[in-house]
Amino acid sequence: MSVGEFIRNRREELGLSLRQLSKLTNLSENRLFRIEHDRTKIYAFEANRLSQGLYLSVSDIMVTVEKSDKEEVSFADKLLYQRLKERIGEHDGSN
Repeated sequence: MSVGEFIRNRREELGLSLRQLSKLTNLSENRLFRIEHDRTKIYAFEANRLSQGLYLSVSDIMVTVEKSDKEEVSFADKLLYQRLKERIGEHDGSN
């Protein structure tokens, strides 16, 4: 499962429309659509906003990327995983 699919599934699970998630995350509906359909890479700040709007931790999103790493993963997903991993390392002092 790609990050976009995971985000879309979680949004639908919560019964949120793109418009509602847009308001919760301060990301445009167009941007959310593109993320959910894997038409763009997702930036760390967007993953953070999405995790808050979807009542997830950023690590929940990372785990999805890591699990899908065994399958075909987009280059953007791999970059996101690496960037988030680096940011977590910065915050826990392990870098």
